[in-house]
Amino acid sequence: MSKMTELVKLEIGEKQYKTFFKVPPGFRVKDRQAALDKLSLKQYPEPKEQMTDLVGARFVVLLKSDMAILEKVLIEYPKWVRSKDRDPAGEQKDRPKHFDYQSVHYVVRAPEEMVIDGVTIPANLPCEVQIRTLLQHAYAELVHDRFYKGIGHIPLSADRLVARCMALMETTDGMFVEAVGELEAVNKSRDQWCAALDASVGPLIPGYTPTAQDHDALEILEEYRDLLEGASVEAVKAKLISPIIAKIQTNQAQGNLYSKPIVLLVYWLLESNAFQVSARWPVPGLLSGFDQVRAHLGISSR
Repeated sequence: MSKMTELVKLEIGEKQYKTFFKVPPGFRVKDRQAALDKLSLKQYPEPKEQMTDLVGARFVVLLKSDMAILEKVLIEYPKWVRSKDRDPAGEQKDRPKHFDYQSVHYVVRAPEEMVIDGVTIPANLPCEVQIRTLLQHAYAELVHDRFYKGIGHIPLSADRLVARCMALMETTDGMFVEAVGELEAVNKSRDQWCAALDASVGPLIPGYTPTAQDHDALEILEEYRDLLEGASVEAVKAKLISPIIAKIQTNQAQGNLYSKPIVLLVYWLLESNAFQVSARWPVPGLLSGFDQVRAHLGISSR
């Protein structure tokens, strides 16, 4: 388990790792009586090989896209032999109208004997690794405790309700992944604009230090996102001509819009769509600098 968390941290970085696991990763050894009960029920001819869940680890993350990260590091680590014991994606293809438990299960074995925290682990001892989203974990906890371990008859209506819950969770998870994907695309675009403007305009501003948290620049980029859909970084950088360079160098000391590289993009936006840009200006604190840019371009403030 510690090796998995170490590999995940290397894969995604310290910052993202801090919030990656939504439930602390857990390791467990199957209860002796539970193991005997399962052995009695399944009648395994080779229990040492076939009872793959005597020891296990569980990892709970937020989204299915996060599960893919865990699967990647597990598969790529060369010192384990692993097999996919349960694949919900494959099960959905075989039973597309069925909604049920969706955790991904791997069986992992170390081909050589090893010692962990003073305990000798025999070679090829199977360990079940469960990978779930937070929604799948909630479903599994409910079904395992109330249905799988339940005693007595389960009403069909209750069975139906649980299936409906799983369908709703699957839909919700998919929508979350789409929403995060859109947000990441927007953030990537913002980062690209900021990096390009920092590189081209930043050197004109004495003492300017690029920062990923220039909230004024991010607010401007967000407000005019629709107007930037057809824009290119090169087209905006082409606006950095002598009159604009001189204006930036003259006015940057005032600490207004001219002290920020985003000013070049504002020039491009105003020249492309003066009315909408003027009507929707989002940063009141930079209004005086914005008015200067309009005046420089000969655009009326009315």
